[in-house]
Amino acid sequence: MMRRFLTWAALGVLAFPVSAPAQQQVENVAAFARLYGVTRWFYPSDAAATLDWNRFAVEGVRRVRDARSPKELEATLNELFTPLGPGIVIGTTLQTAGGTGDRDPTLVGWHYHGAGITESAPGPYRAKRMNRVPPPRNGAATLPSVISQGIAVDALRGRTIRMRGQVRIVDPMVSGWAGLWLRVDRPGGAVGFFDNMQDRPVRDTTWREYVIEGPIAPDATRIVFGALSVGAMSVDVDAVEVATRDLDGAWTPIPLADASFEAAASSDASGWAWNKTFEVFRPSSGAAHGTQFMRISAPAATPRPRDQPADSLEAPRAGEVIDLELSRGLKARVPLSLSDAQARTKSPGLTTLRAVLSEMAPTIRRDDVDVRLANVVVAWSALRHFYPYWDDIPVDWDDRLRPQLQAAFDAMTTRSAHFDAVRTLVADLRDGHGNVVDVTAPRRWPLPVQLRIVAGRVVVTATSDTTVPVGSVVVAIDGTPTVTRLREELRLASGTIQWREVRAANLLALCPAATTVVVTIELPTGGRSDVRLPCDPSVVRAVEARPDSLAEMEPGIWYVDLTRVRAAELTPFLPTLAAARGVLFDLRGYPTDAGAAVLPHLIRAPEDSTARWMHVSRIAGPFGEVAEWQDLSWNLVPAAPHVTGQRVFLTDGRAISYAESVMGYVRDHAMGTIIGGPTAGANGNVASFSVPGGFTIYFTGMRVTRHDGRTPFHTIGVSPDLALEPTLAGIRAGRDEVLERALVELRARP
Repeated sequence: MMRRFLTWAALGVLAFPVSAPAQQQVENVAAFARLYGVTRWFYPSDAAATLDWNRFAVEGVRRVRDARSPKELEATLNELFTPLGPGIVIGTTLQTAGGTGDRDPTLVGWHYHGAGITESAPGPYRAKRMNRVPPPRNGAATLPSVISQGIAVDALRGRTIRMRGQVRIVDPMVSGWAGLWLRVDRPGGAVGFFDNMQDRPVRDTTWREYVIEGPIAPDATRIVFGALSVGAMSVDVDAVEVATRDLDGAWTPIPLADASFEAAASSDASGWAWNKTFEVFRPSSGAAHGTQFMRISAPAATPRPRDQPADSLEAPRAGEVIDLELSRGLKARVPLSLSDAQARTKSPGLTTLRAVLSEMAPTIRRDDVDVRLANVVVAWSALRHFYPYWDDIPVDWDDRLRPQLQAAFDAMTTRSAHFDAVRTLVADLRDGHGNVVDVTAPRRWPLPVQLRIVAGRVVVTATSDTTVPVGSVVVAIDGTPTVTRLREELRLASGTIQWREVRAANLLALCPAATTVVVTIELPTGGRSDVRLPCDPSVVRAVEARPDSLAEMEPGIWYVDLTRVRAAELTPFLPTLAAARGVLFDLRGYPTDAGAAVLPHLIRAPEDSTARWMHVSRIAGPFGEVAEWQDLSWNLVPAAPHVTGQRVFLTDGRAISYAESVMGYVRDHAMGTIIGGPTAGANGNVASFSVPGGFTIYFTGMRVTRHDGRTPFHTIGVSPDLALEPTLAGIRAGRDEVLERALVELRARP
């Protein structure tokens, strides 16, 4: 028998005495969370695969919180989970499981390549449910079926816009997704706000209201909106409303043409447009409002093949289950493989559960305790099963569940407190890619200054406003001391200290559009000044002074800023660089395509086929059970012309992700001397998922090591050969001390 059993010791969770209702509620939700993640991502039934899991999280939290006894908690968990299909068992004891059979390619079961936890999983990540048709991935050839309408924007600029409508899908079992969409266009083809609900697609077959809300840029040129279906999904839409928020907070609807689809399809009153490659209908029975609604029917598509095991590791094992302890003496068993007939099972309880979820009020803007706790349930579970660095960081994620729930439970019922509770959880990851975006929040814009943390102080390193000179120290923003703001931003940011300082400085310089911020500064010449700075998208962004992106600093010594120069500009200069006595490459930030393009001209020999520094897990079971790692690299080979002179690289904590891929080659292939500070220590393709409260969470989905394939890189990064950080005195004197030291290094060498 091949049965997995997770004990309390394995989970690192202890039983807590119930001394107060709040503690009891948190412990109940912890039990729900441990079962939620396993069932959502590893129980292979059709019902589970098509469930609205974010709504289920909120409903589950609401119901288990009030369980007063283990017996009541057991009954509630059974009511929630057993409708999803056969074999899920919850109780105080579990009967001995039957033996696990051989791998069977005809069974239904999950296998993940990395963090393939969304339908649009990026890069190398993918989820495979064997013997089922997979949903289309992001970038699939199938074009969306879209209806659209536009409205004038002249009097609406700078406001908040809201779109809502009644929507349902026709068949949850077909591949694809559907939703409303809203876009704000800006000059030159730029897009301001855009949301098409791809991170929270419609999953219900009964009418439900969906809402999109966002800012209208001050320079907006057009607003367009509508509904769409992707893949084979067909969607019904009714009662569309678009409104703007007034200064008093009230919403004023904007007149729309045929908002409830009551006009005849050929009528001039219909303001809707669509491509004729798909069909739209106006059924006259079962409308959410009035007598008609719009049905968007996707074009007939070539049947998509089912996912089949690519090798023996992907083939499910017959009878395989996972047993886990929950809390308050309860245990659970979840099958990890099902037969085709078992996977198709439908129960009366499932119909009831879907009805409850479909009638739930939208959760995306709710800040109540049920939604706050549900955020933790979803986020903790996703990261517990798919974050690849639990062996690299000193964090016991199982032990963090209850404190994270408690923090969400205790948070105030405000949007900012709700946001901070989610950020606190992600900060626990120690992942520089770890980030939280509030999809309901209006966009923020940078002040006309660039800030950097220098020796614990917030210093202006670039400015486009003469009232705030470079070298000023920001001591307060809108009356709040920056030391207070900085401490809080550092606490809520994830990753290394060098990256958290970079991120904190960037966030301190952001503000809501069309506002004015009072910044209190210590001037380089002495004294203090209160300066009013505009938060205006039209203001020129401040950029620190550097030489031209391609510049000869002195005879035979060239400067190349890889964060600005493009590969197309760099290529013609390669013969010049190859003949140079020395080249100084600046990677203090995020590189352009030139970062990767220059490496073949610096490497001395082809990469060793065993030197693999990116590692994608093949996840065969819950709680990070990795069956195998897929090891990758860029497979570089030398290219002419070869840059043979002395080479120095400048870098610091602003170099993250792709920048660290480049710097990893520089360090591990000895391409030059590195001067500055350590890089951010966060590399690898990013993955994301949404939580019920309207937040999107980002994290690193693959493991990156040094080029020997073993030595850890995460939270370490690339350390300089010569450590050197800017000083306040140097900034005030207009000096680039790191660049100056690099020139000294190059001059000293023959």
